[in-house]
Amino acid sequence: MILLSPGGDTTHRSAQPEASLAVATTDGVFLLDRDGDGAWRIAHHALAGCFVAALTRSTNGALFAATHGVGMARSDDNGRSWRWINNGITQYDLWAARAGTLNGRDIVLCGSMPAHLFASEDHGETWREWPALRQVESAAQWTFPPPPRLGHVKDIVIHNDEVYVGIEIGALLRSRDGGKSFTDLRIDPDPGESDVHRILIHAERPGRILIANGLMGLMRSGDNGTTWTKDGRLPEMDYPDAYVMHPDNPDLLFVSAAVGWPPHWYKLGRARGKIARSHDAGKTWERLLGGLPDGQRGLFGAMTIAAEGKMTSIFAADSDGQIFESRDGGDRWSIIADVAPVSKGDFYRAMAKGRAPIANLDDMAFNAKATERIASKKV
Repeated sequence: MILLSPGGDTTHRSAQPEASLAVATTDGVFLLDRDGDGAWRIAHHALAGCFVAALTRSTNGALFAATHGVGMARSDDNGRSWRWINNGITQYDLWAARAGTLNGRDIVLCGSMPAHLFASEDHGETWREWPALRQVESAAQWTFPPPPRLGHVKDIVIHNDEVYVGIEIGALLRSRDGGKSFTDLRIDPDPGESDVHRILIHAERPGRILIANGLMGLMRSGDNGTTWTKDGRLPEMDYPDAYVMHPDNPDLLFVSAAVGWPPHWYKLGRARGKIARSHDAGKTWERLLGGLPDGQRGLFGAMTIAAEGKMTSIFAADSDGQIFESRDGGDRWSIIADVAPVSKGDFYRAMAKGRAPIANLDDMAFNAKATERIASKKV
């Protein structure tokens, strides 16, 4: 089963094309099945009424769903039924989740707004907080543009017994001791410029860290996070969000982005979400169409890349609930389903037609550099 969500697993590897897809939406989890002719259909709808932010699978096969406001749920039957597993979790507005192996032990991690990190070593039956996350110097400056302006955990990566955590907005953190301490990798001297949406790391590129920074664009480090540079500019795209890397080819990347930033989208009523591809690890990018919309309202808030034998499939979902699939590495795309919105936070509400002003969407505050950057953008 392939997982598609704003804050969870983004890569999948299998010997043959998969016939099932789980999608995290603002209204629960939709399960899609592919028939013998290659067409997808909605087979099941679970956790209805819950805003699911992230899906991840643990090493024993269990699925985990992180939700906004209700905490964590677990499924042992590939997403058809779920039970709540919040023993030890104290923050229930969850934005990210990731399962893996750390120091030889199975682990599941989830992160919240405000930014707290919780870990389970018994597949979700019990949780404990890693308080060191909030003990780094920059923690007092973590923020988020809309009220109540609380920074949150946006992405989690487990790699070679290291844990990386992206804070929106404020920091890229790394722990090398199982969460006992964290180092702030200092993307920029101003934490307000560290808008970490996604983190990409691959064993075949030691020392390389790629990030999608919502305010500054795509960035990279070639020395394990000591220094940072901006990557090649995206074509007609400013705000990168979903960012995926081929599991067997670390220089093949796909990113979703939008024109301008949220204040522009809300004024226009559309984000004009786009997808781009790079064959050279982000140095150059090409805009993809081939069935993708041009100038749409929604933003692609979730993307997953699947290495299925010799075929590379990409799945992308937008804040209007359209699910797109490419089965040829991004050249051609088709809509495979319409479900509930797939959205990073409240973007799906912010771009609803004819909406009234909403305080926790429209009253946004950015740092000085971002304010100037947004004001200078002509959309």
